[in-house]
Amino acid sequence: MNIDFGFVLLALITSYASVQGFVLLVMASKPDPAATRPVTGPPRRISVLVPCFNERKVLRQTVESILASRHVDIARVICVDDGSTDGTIEVMRELCRRHGDVITVLGQQNRGKAAALNHGLTVVDTEFFVAIDADTQVLPDTIASLLAGFDSGRVGAVSGHMLVGNRFPASRTVFDAQVREYEFANNVERRAFSLIRRITVVPGAVGAFRSRAVARLGGYPEGTLAEDAHLTMLLLMNGFEVVHRPSAIVLTEAPDTLGSLCKQRLRWATGKTQVMLKTAGPALRRRDSMALMWCYMLWNHSILPLFSVLGTVFLPVLAVLILVREGPAPVLLVAIAVLLLNYVYLRVTRRFAHSLDAEGRAAAGLPDTQSGLLSTMVVPMVSSLVTWVAWYRVLTGRSAAWNKLDRTGDVRVPVLEEGRL
Repeated sequence: MNIDFGFVLLALITSYASVQGFVLLVMASKPDPAATRPVTGPPRRISVLVPCFNERKVLRQTVESILASRHVDIARVICVDDGSTDGTIEVMRELCRRHGDVITVLGQQNRGKAAALNHGLTVVDTEFFVAIDADTQVLPDTIASLLAGFDSGRVGAVSGHMLVGNRFPASRTVFDAQVREYEFANNVERRAFSLIRRITVVPGAVGAFRSRAVARLGGYPEGTLAEDAHLTMLLLMNGFEVVHRPSAIVLTEAPDTLGSLCKQRLRWATGKTQVMLKTAGPALRRRDSMALMWCYMLWNHSILPLFSVLGTVFLPVLAVLILVREGPAPVLLVAIAVLLLNYVYLRVTRRFAHSLDAEGRAAAGLPDTQSGLLSTMVVPMVSSLVTWVAWYRVLTGRSAAWNKLDRTGDVRVPVLEEGRL
């Protein structure tokens, strides 16, 4: 590649990412009625789906946290065993003996998470349901807060607010990197898009759904590694609104080593790229705001990560090469301006997002965290690498494994652990 062309390209991409981030930051700072609507009225009846595959270490704590929920009427907690081999089904039966009919146990051969969720949907008979990963624990008011987000019949889904809950991570750098990433996703991107009621992804870890909306779509779509992103996209394309509730806090177990982080992010990158390609035709034929949303998601989830780290790392290198070849030139000022813009963007958004999570982390009993330069770079570098691999897999038709992570059972809701409920 020509050095001058490469420099201009990386400068434009880096500048665009920073400017886009500032726009999202401005949107996220505006008040959002859907995000702050209080929990009112009588408790709503709700079903909770918990898909399980080899979740023996974490399932009990997750179900106990669900049953400790306040201001809701738990109709049933539906645990779907997707062919586990580690004794998960025994934990489910123990929960049945302890809590009675509120626990429903379903089983199937290993067919994947989407199939497990669809199996669970066959016994949902409530207006709304909540889907929670087996490694994710809710706070006492989380589910009630999610349901408060359904402020009109147009809302099809409500996203929860995930916090990394690992207490003793194997790698502090990997842990801090994900804390920073979750802070941005929750407090900048989701808050910004909730303002226009178009959250791009309701995470599989926690989300509430209008049952008839999901039934209208035929349940969770199968055939990708990102059923959460796929379902969210279909809801938006069918005219439903999707919002975020910052007060609906959950603690989730995140990968705590670099290897497990790479496995998880490869699955995410592959799944999101699959979703973008599967929904391209229907989304672009609409020629409305949904087509623009699809373009935004394709660019930010499947294209921009290919080059995001390259801009930060190689832009100064190319600037130096051009200076050596041509002597002092405006290119130096351009490089300095772009990198300074990127630095200011990272500092401002990190401080903004971190401040908004401080209260939630304290409520969840989680300590404050600090981030160094290395932890700031970990997730972007991993995302860039796995996105290249994901495109290769998708374009060549290579089969993609789920790459399920081994659980540590490291997450605890303090108020449950200390017996204060």
